[in-house]
Amino acid sequence: MKFIHYIFGHQGGWDEILLVVAPLGLMAWLLRAANRRAGKMSQDEKSDFEAENDSSNPDA
Repeated sequence: MKFIHYIFGHQGGWDEILLVVAPLGLMAWLLRAANRRAGKMSQDEKSDFEAENDSSNPDA
């Protein structure tokens, strides 16, 4: 039997686990990167962003 059949055959569930863990890991990494970037924003940038998106802002 060829080696490729061992790779793509059912191997006790580890391949199915990768189908779940890989996308979850990617999403966790993206969220962590976004939070890190948001944390590095200066206070002025944060206040401008909050004012632009505030629905109770009378200037909008």
